[in-house]
Formats: sequence, structure tokens, C-alpha cells
Amino acid sequence: MEEAKTERFSDIVFSWSLEDIFNENLYKNHVEKIPESFHSVWQYFGSYIHPLLEETRAQVHSSMETIDRAPFAEVVGFEECNPHGVGAYGRNVYDIKVDCWRNRFSDSGKEPYKTLPGDLFVLADAKPETFSDLQRVARSWAFVSVTNVSENENEDDTTSLYFKVKASREFEVNDSTHTSLFLVFLVNLIPNGRIWKALRMSGNQKIIKEVLCTNSVAQKNNYLCSETNDGIRDKWLVESSSWGLNESQTGAVLACLEMLHCDPKPTVQLIWGPPGTGKTKTTATLLFTLLQMNCRTVICAPTNVAITEVASRFLEIVTKAKSKSLFCSLGEVLLFGNKERLKVGAHIEDIYLNYRVKKLGECLGPVTGWRSCFASMIDFLEDCVSHYHVFLENELTEEKEHNGVTKLKEKECRSDTELIKGKCKSFLEFFRDRFVSTALPLRYCISTLCTHIAKNYISEHNFQNMSLLICLVETIEFLLVQDNVVSEALEHLCSCSEVENVAESSFVENTFLLCIKIRECLSVLRTLQDSLSRLHLPNVRNEESLMEFCFQRASLIFCTVSSSYKLHRVEMEPLTIAVIDEAAQLKECESTITLQLPGVKHAVLVGDECQLPATVKSNVSNEAGFSRSLFERLSSMGHSKHLLNMQYRMHPSISFFPNSNFYNNQILDAPVVKKRSHEKHYLPGSMFGPFSFINVIGGMEEKDEDGHSPKNLVEVSIILELLQNLYKEWIVSKKKLSIGVVSPYAAQVVAVQDKLRQKYEKIYGFTVKVRTVEGFQGGEEDVIIMSTVRSNSHQSLDFISQPQRVNVALTRARHCLWILGHVRTLLDSESVWKTLVLDAKGRQCFFNADEDKNLAKAILEVKKEFDQFDDLLNADSILFRSSRWKVLFSDNFLESFKMLKSIRLKKSVLNLLLKLSSGWRPKNRNVGIICGSSSPILRQYKFEGLYIVCTTDIAKDVKYVQILKIWDILPLQDIPKLVNRLESILTRYTDDFINRCNEKCLEGDLEVPKSWPLSLDVPRFKDLSITENQSDLVGGDDSDGRNYVENSQVSESLLLMKFYSLSSGVVNHLLSDHQGRELDLPFEVTDQEMEIMLYHRSSFIVGRSGTGKTTVLTMKLFQNEQCHQLAVQGCHSSQNSINQSSSATMGRTLLRQCGSKFPH
Repeated sequence: MEEAKTERFSDIVFSWSLEDIFNENLYKNHVEKIPESFHSVWQYFGSYIHPLLEETRAQVHSSMETIDRAPFAEVVGFEECNPHGVGAYGRNVYDIKVDCWRNRFSDSGKEPYKTLPGDLFVLADAKPETFSDLQRVARSWAFVSVTNVSENENEDDTTSLYFKVKASREFEVNDSTHTSLFLVFLVNLIPNGRIWKALRMSGNQKIIKEVLCTNSVAQKNNYLCSETNDGIRDKWLVESSSWGLNESQTGAVLACLEMLHCDPKPTVQLIWGPPGTGKTKTTATLLFTLLQMNCRTVICAPTNVAITEVASRFLEIVTKAKSKSLFCSLGEVLLFGNKERLKVGAHIEDIYLNYRVKKLGECLGPVTGWRSCFASMIDFLEDCVSHYHVFLENELTEEKEHNGVTKLKEKECRSDTELIKGKCKSFLEFFRDRFVSTALPLRYCISTLCTHIAKNYISEHNFQNMSLLICLVETIEFLLVQDNVVSEALEHLCSCSEVENVAESSFVENTFLLCIKIRECLSVLRTLQDSLSRLHLPNVRNEESLMEFCFQRASLIFCTVSSSYKLHRVEMEPLTIAVIDEAAQLKECESTITLQLPGVKHAVLVGDECQLPATVKSNVSNEAGFSRSLFERLSSMGHSKHLLNMQYRMHPSISFFPNSNFYNNQILDAPVVKKRSHEKHYLPGSMFGPFSFINVIGGMEEKDEDGHSPKNLVEVSIILELLQNLYKEWIVSKKKLSIGVVSPYAAQVVAVQDKLRQKYEKIYGFTVKVRTVEGFQGGEEDVIIMSTVRSNSHQSLDFISQPQRVNVALTRARHCLWILGHVRTLLDSESVWKTLVLDAKGRQCFFNADEDKNLAKAILEVKKEFDQFDDLLNADSILFRSSRWKVLFSDNFLESFKMLKSIRLKKSVLNLLLKLSSGWRPKNRNVGIICGSSSPILRQYKFEGLYIVCTTDIAKDVKYVQILKIWDILPLQDIPKLVNRLESILTRYTDDFINRCNEKCLEGDLEVPKSWPLSLDVPRFKDLSITENQSDLVGGDDSDGRNYVENSQVSESLLLMKFYSLSSGVVNHLLSDHQGRELDLPFEVTDQEMEIMLYHRSSFIVGRSGTGKTTVLTMKLFQNEQCHQLAVQGCHSSQNSINQSSSATMGRTLLRQCGSKFPH
């Protein structure tokens, strides 16, 4: 394509029309599967060109779809820089000023928007609410990209209002019409633009050539170094013992050092660091060792958070190693990037580029710099007595002017001088005050030089002299406050040219010692002044010169992989080794930015391919393997990896599942996590132990306002309840506690954040972080609460079931991991979640949320708040699970309940049902239905003008037990119609069965269900043939008796089938409703029956009377009917002409086939 030949990446984006952006097939025919091996560098780079363009298109497309919520501003200043295309900027470049930015916080959980170079905007003559607004007639718009941001603003939390942009076309503004212009932010093009340039770069390709194909990377570097390097190895082993590395960590670091000393060829080392195995500590130790070896190294990571974490850990090691030194020299270490995104704090600011430039600017400046400080101190120490006399004369002059004296005789002046000398400071006091004030900036400059300029540049000798100078200054300050220092003696000594010629015995010891130290300090100052003046220090007036100096002096540079592109343009000594942390999160094409840096010969990739890869929006690019990292590709090709095999983070109950399912049990639990002290119980109850799966029944997933990401408000309410309970416990203990709430879905994260707001912010010792799984990668907290959200097994769970995503989510917790989820949905997914649920059950770590009364209450409250009462109407819901009476609901009742308009009415129904299920019955009131010859087991309960109609029935469980069947909610006039329908069933019940249904068992004022042993056979139905003759008698021989049992079982099932009509909708409802919530079957089934029902192949079933053959047949018919309907619905419209008679014939054949497998 022509785009691939275009030099500027932004020009390609500018060339796209709206139709191109929304065309998912724009690059589809050009994107090919990225191979595992490459035969040339040209093929290697070329494989990523079109996937990169397609990914960029998808990113712009995604932003266009949510353009109504994007950051935007109204343009108040618009002027073309070079109307004739003359100058550095070229044509279509404009200076823009906006009023203020709106929607800066549109992406919840992300940093507020701030204008940066590379930002892509839509510039339009009206604020677009949808992308289609840009297609309207007479609408003028263009793409613009920020080329430069004004620096003439105070650095605060607001974004820039002045900047320069390059437009996709010439954009004219008609001043006469006073048309308003708007800028709407889409994406930042810098990251992809840098990848684009790296793929077209002809620079250092040593590492690139090494990783092209299997033959070059599948080598094992297990050989030992020469004897010369063995000494280095042994020395490092001794030194490393103080860092506390384990055997696998030590082996990984040693392998990297051997790579530097032994291998003349370019090499790549992989360090595989599963969660909690000390990956960052190992990397920091390697970096410290490389710094000691003066090996020029660049250390990169995909994200700002990751690189900041490595830098922080590295500085901890450096500080510890140099704890006995007066200064911690960090001039050889440099961190650069965006300050806000790096979140540069006091702990790492000493190595941050902009901070260093600021400090060096102060230290090297003409007024406040080291030259001025040194000169001031030397001048004072050389002529301190003269300075004192000048001070006295000034004081005398001020005194005379104050007293109005204009002329005095010389004699009088001398007497007055002596007088003012008695009134003013003594020489000792003067010396002390002047020395302290002069030493303060001197000490600051020396500290800055020692910290921010590399020791090897200053020279070891000068570094030691500066340390000595600080010690002398502190000694002088100490002696100046001693009581036995005599002012007159000190003044006399300081006025002598040579202290050595004065007899020491004639002075107090401290006075003489002080004078000696002053002379020593003066000597060191002169020596340093001369030495430092010979250094080629940068020009302080030129900030670029200072930055270039910092880069040239640094031998260890921290930055993100994307930011490392800047190093291609910095003139400095070539680098030797590139270390990439979190390398498995990095697209391989992006890693080429770092691996092509000048001089880089060796690479160390640190990561874990079992965790999340880079995020890719385009399905086309993702299927091509665009998200794959170099770490993952090399691993799949058999490249050797150094596994860090001991985890120090998770309680063993938490690490058990990830270790066994993702790491083949290769990871060991460190002794520290096995200690009892590592097991925390932040809340009472076994449900809140180290590892729990908490089954949330009744949750309903719903989409966010975009219709993409799901959320589950019931799980949100449980999270809030858990956080509140944790906070209450923390108030008592006051022990530091960090909590993470993690979910795969952004909508769930937003829902939790909206509920929390700032509730737990700025509470010292109690922190709550709410993020997606991607946002938690690399992090860890004391407690992790995971919300799986999904409660609909009829939709794909592929996203949540990705093993890498699950692995990240399960490995963030140190002490407690509590997983919220809907067990049936996850079991039906046939994914890693099914394995996890079964594992939790096997380890007795499975709980139902409503087993905890606080969580049950929270669920009920949210159900009431959002009118989700329908979920509560089943026997397994939190309302009825623990009730005395088992309650079953008919379809008619559920439909009638949904028809109730008032939430108050629904609450009244639920309250009445709860009372009935608890055993309450109204006193002194006849609840029987008096309607013709209605059955005596029918009951009606009145509430607010309506009636609940129900029956007492008997169900078979571990024993026969009475249950409640709720048939409908009706006004009084509609009850006879329902009774007539039910009579066709109830009149078939035997008198014995009805009598047992009517039996009562009282416990105080409550009526509780009565039960009978299974040995007592209670036939439900009369013999059908006799029923037709209106007879209650059952006769015949034994065989007829067996037929009676068989017929009664068949009749019952057929009656149920009649009540639950075999329509597709009803079948779907029986299996699950439209929201995916599974409902009870209309009959009881055993585990064996359920196993047969779920068996997907043909079956031959043999069973005696009463063993459940008809029940299984009925369910099979349901399943086949549903499959048939799904198949019909899935046909192409052209096939919809198949006549109904064919379907009916097929259905009859199906019935015959199923029926033939059951003996009579």
C-alpha cells in the first residue's frame, strides 16, 4: 500500500476518511499472521507494518464511538503560523488557544486529560455528539495533531491552553460569521508513531538479527566463564549474600553477568518471574551490579508505573549499600519521562532528569553556584579579622548617625570604637554567625555536586575532598559553640599569617584547634576550587546543554520503552545492555525501539508470559499475533529461561490454584508465607479466610451506557458491605490494611467507584484501590476482592476466562482473596473458572453469600433499590433458601408478579410470602377457597385488594415433606377461573394424598411442614381409568398395581407437561429465563437422572416403575425442542420457507425415537 511508503506516521492518519476509520476491512487483506521465525530483518519489520496501522485505525475508531464523552474545548484563538508555507513549520500549522477543557475526567480511574505533543484532535465548527455529526452537510472539520505545547504556564493540575497543531488540511475560519470552533481529543499518536519509526529504522540491528529465527535463539548458555571471570563470579556471590537473594534469583543474575563477560556474540537472556517471586528485587540487584561494573545500561518497562517501581527498588539497594557514606552519588543514574505519569516523588526525584537539571542549574549558576559559594568562604576565612573590623566600623557609623554626631576628634573616635566594640558582637560571635550563613549555601552546592554529578567525572580525589570539606565545616561549627573558646585569642590567631609559629601552650586547646581546622578548611577549599574549575561543566544558561550533560554522564538510564526512542537522538557513549522489565506485556514491535539503541549488544528480558499481554483493540491485528511479546515468542521457540521459583507474596491457600493450573507446580512457597503470622483473619467467620469463592445468587448483569461492558449491582453491594465491615474492624485494630477491588470489566469498576466516591480516601493506614485486572497487573494488596460480574451463561465468557487474565487477578493478594461470582454461570463456561469453582469446593472454600447475614441484607437492599424482585422468586433465592417451608412458583405467578406496577405492592407480596414460608398463618380467618367444588388444599391470602392463591403439596426429598405451591396473584373475581383450571389436576389427587396435605404440625404459633419417611408410599393420583368413571377405588392384581404406579407417575409428568406448555418460550424459561437465571425444574430429579439428562449422545435407559424414566424423557423432550427452535432461528432467511408440516413430522419422529428407548 502507498501508506507504507509515507514518511510521516501522522500523514497516514490524516489521509483517512471517516469511512476508512469505520471500515474494519481497511487493512484486513494486508494483515497477515505474524510468523514465529523470520528469514530476514526486512521480513521481520515488514510483518508489523500493517498490523500497526490497523491497530491505530481501531484506536481512532474506538475514540470516535465515544466522542460525546471525550475531553473537548472551545477555540478562542486560531492563527496560521506560516500562511505561505515558509519556515520551519510548513503549511497547515496553526497556533491555537482554547478557553478551558471539559470532560477531563471522562475516563474513570485514569489520569485527568492533559494536552501533550502527539495528541490527535477533531477540529470542527460545532461540538460533535456522534461521529455522524461530522458527516452532516456544510459541516467543516479536520484532524489536527499537537506539535508543540506552550511552556509559559504554571505547572499545576490544569492542562495547557496554548499549543501549536498540524492540520490534515487547510482550515479556514470565516470571521464574519463568528463561527465557533471546537477541539475534541481522540488519541495520542506518539507511541504508535515511535513504533512506526523503529520499524523503518536502519540502526543497530545486532539483537534483532539474533532473535529472527529458531536457530539463533534456541541456544543454551550454560557454559562457565574463564578463570578470570570466575573471580568476578565468586566476588559477586560474596557481595550478593547481603541482598538476601535465593538460589534461583542468584542464578538468574549470574547468568546475565556471564553473558557480558563470556559471550562475544549478541545474546538475549530471559528471566521468568511469576507473581511474587521477587522479579523486581532480582532486576534491581542486577542493575546495581551492572552499575558497579560501570556497564552502560538502559532499563525500560512498558508503563510508567513499572519503571518507577524498578527505580524505587534500585534506589533502596543503593541507599543501603552506601548508608555509611556521607553522600550517595547518583550522577550515573538517570530517570526521564513525563513527571505526572511517572508520579515522581521525593523517593526518586534525585535521579529524575528535570529535577537534576534544576539542581545543577542552581549549583552551576554565577550567583548561587559553587564558584560563588567557594569564593565567599575563602574570602571570609582569609580576612575574617578585617571583615570584623569593617563590621565594627559600620556599627559605629550607624550609632553616630543615630545619636546625631557629625564630627569627633580622633581620640574621641578611638574611645567610641572601644565603646561600640563592647556593645556589639565579639569576634567569636561575629565569626560564628558569618561562618554558619556562608557555610549553608556551600554545603548545599557540595551536596548537589556529589549527588547529581557522576563520581567518575568529578574524580574520586575531588569527591573525597568534598566529603572532607563538609566534615571540616561541621567540626568548625561544633568548636565555635564550645564554652572554652576565647574570642580575643581566636582573633589574634586568625590575624597571624602562620599558626605554626605561635606557641600552642599559650592558648586554650579548643581555640588553637579551631584555628587549625579553619586553616585546613581554607586549604581544601582552594584545592577544590582549582580542581573543579578545570572540569568541563555545562553552560547553565542552556537547558539542553545541561540535559545532554546528564545523559552523557549516566551509565544507568531508566525510562519507558516508548520514551527510549529519545535516546536515539542523544549524543552519548554507546550503551552495552538493555534490560526490559515486564517484557511479556510489551508488543514485540515496540521492543524494537529499545533493542536498536546504538551500541546495545545484549538484552535481558524479565517477565511472565502467563500474565496479561499488551492490550490490542483491533480484532484483526490481535488474531495476527500483534499483541505477542518477544518474551513469549522466544519462550515458545524453546529459548532457555531462568525461572524464579519461590514466591514471597501469597498465603499458600491463595497460591495453590495459580501454581497448579498456570505454572505446573514449579513455584515454591517461601517460609515467610507459611508462617502463622502470614495468615490474617480480617473478618470473623470461615467465609473470610485466606481464600474463598463466594457464590452470589440473584445477581443480574446489565450493560453500561455504551452497551459494551457489563456490571452487576448485587456484587457491587456485596463489595461495599465487605469494605464497610473491613473498615469497622480496622478502626478497632488500627493495623495497616490495603484492599484491592478488581474486576475484569470497566463498567463494574466505575460502578464501585461511583458508590465509594471519596469515602476511604486519605485515611492513613487504610487504603482502597478499585481497578480492572489490567490496572492491577504488577500490584499487590493485603486483601483482594474480585468481582467476576457475569451471571448469564448464555453469553460468551471468553474475555473473563482468558487464563492470563485469571492468573493476574488471582495473584494480587498477600493475605486474603475473596472471589464473588455466580457459580452456575462459571461452571457452565467449561473454562478455567469451572476448575476454580470445583477446586474451591474440594478445599471447603466455597460459600454462599447469603450465609452471612450482613451480605444477605445487602443483597436484599440492592434488589429493592433497583426493582430486581423477580430474581428472589425461586426456592434457592436468599429469601426462601433457609425458610421453614419450601416454596415453588408457577409461571402464571411469575408473570403476574412482573405485571405489578408498584414497588410497594411487590414488597407487600414478598413480605406475605416470607411470612407464609416461615410458618405464619392468619388466625380466626378462613383462607380456604369457597368456589364451587374447589379442592380443600387450595388457599387464598388477601393483601391490598389482591389474593395469592396457593396449595399445600408434598415433595419427595430425603423424605416426603409438605411444600407450598404458589399459583397466582389475582383479584377476587378472577379466582374462579384459576380454580377451574387447577381442578382438572387436583381432582385426580387421591384422598389419602389430600388428607396428608391438609395435616398440620404446629410449633407454638407457627405452622411448620410435616414430613413422612420414604418407606411410606403415598400415591398422588387416582388410577386414570377409574378417574374417568368418577370412582375413587383402585383394583386389580399385582401387575395392575404396578401398572397403577407406572400410570400415576406418567400421569403426573404429563399433567406437569400440560401445565407448562411445550412452547419454545416456556422451554427456554424452564431451562433459564432471558436474563440467564436458571430456574427450578417442574419436578424433582436425582443426581443420576440429571447425569442422564445432560448426556449429549443417544441413550438406552432401562428402569423399573417409579425410577424416573418418564422424568428423564420429559426433560429430554424439553432439550430437543429447544435445540430445534435454536436451529430454526439460526437458519438463513432464505431457508425460512420450510413448511411447518416438515417440522411437525420431524417432531413426531423424534417422539417415537425417544419413546422407543423406554420399556413399558
